[in-house]
Amino acid sequence: MEQETIEIQLTPEERSLLLGYGYPFEQIEHALKACEASPDIAMIPLNCFELEQLIGDACRSINHMDGGASQDQLLDLCDRLEAAEPFGDGMLDVL
Repeated sequence: MEQETIEIQLTPEERSLLLGYGYPFEQIEHALKACEASPDIAMIPLNCFELEQLIGDACRSINHMDGGASQDQLLDLCDRLEAAEPFGDGMLDVL
């Protein structure tokens, strides 16, 4: 059975955080690195299992940090990814 794919929009800063603290699966790491140099928002496809694992690994990293800006940014990213999970909507809110 094929898992549903969720398209997640990620800023360059979010992609960098996930590469540094999310311990992504190989195919996700390749997708993140493919757009690493781009200053644009990128769409990264994830299935539900991959998204859950990425959130869990990023949360584990948050719990091992001693505070600071990176921890706050990673916490905000995890909140956004967790909100996207039940709805299958990883789009950024445009103000």
